[in-house]
Amino acid sequence: MTAKISVALASFNGIRFIGEQLDSIMEQTKAPDEVIISDDNSTDGTFEFCNEYISRNKLTGWHVSQNDSNLGVKKNFMSAFSKCTGDYIFTCDQDDVWINDKIQVMVQVMDSRPEIMCLASNYIPLVNGERIHAKVKNIERDDGTVMQFRLCDTWLDNMRPGCTYCFRRELLDKFNVMDIENQIHDSMLWKYAITSDSLYLLNRLLILYRRHGDNATNQFHRIPPNIEQRIAIIDDEAEMYRRFLDASYELNIPEHNQKLMKAKIDFLSRRRNILSKRNVFRTAMFVMMNFKFYPTSRNALSDIYAALLLRT
Repeated sequence: MTAKISVALASFNGIRFIGEQLDSIMEQTKAPDEVIISDDNSTDGTFEFCNEYISRNKLTGWHVSQNDSNLGVKKNFMSAFSKCTGDYIFTCDQDDVWINDKIQVMVQVMDSRPEIMCLASNYIPLVNGERIHAKVKNIERDDGTVMQFRLCDTWLDNMRPGCTYCFRRELLDKFNVMDIENQIHDSMLWKYAITSDSLYLLNRLLILYRRHGDNATNQFHRIPPNIEQRIAIIDDEAEMYRRFLDASYELNIPEHNQKLMKAKIDFLSRRRNILSKRNVFRTAMFVMMNFKFYPTSRNALSDIYAALLLRT
């Protein structure tokens, strides 16, 4: 039986780039069965443009709706997801460009690997229309191999943006089990999949990914300016792991990942204590001895930087 394919696109004041994104979806070598556009009460004509685009190109299965008020990026995406009827759902931003075989190659992987609940891809980052080098592990790999993201590799930190995802619609059911309000939609999808050993990466460059100051996810990756705020972030992270553990049965988290999460909570408690002492030498020793618990080397080094330079 052929899987039905949905594309969920959340828009808001995206008139500058959304035409290129829609063109790249329309020109896919494997067409989606439906494209669901949820507009978050745009004031720049984005909603009207999408309506006219669908009408002009006579696109069946494409639908656009507009929220009565601005819901914010997460609720807007959730609104789009709720309208999707596909077996596979592609998450789509309004300002990127999809390589023309993105849907085809990702669906082929999903069809052949039933253990995959969420599949991410690599991407080409663009700034002001120019390709840049992104400091993300394996991001430029384009050999078509498929590899698993394991909890011990990245912990709960996203290593690919949501616009690279294709996921099975069953993953949406986990939002009903547990959701975290201050975590964006793609962050939750990543966490649901990686804790259940069902998150994978396709090493193909399938998106031209625009990076600019207005990217919605930027607000979730700012470095806090002082020790107290960093400690608050650590407390929030520890609470998140506890919540996943509490819902481990309903979220289908295997025992080996539960053990890892308990060890991570212990690490976060010790990390909090070390940072509160503001001792550079002790912090550096802690980082070296606990390096495996940091998702990236940059994250580890930031603790030393905090102890050395940041002040309350």
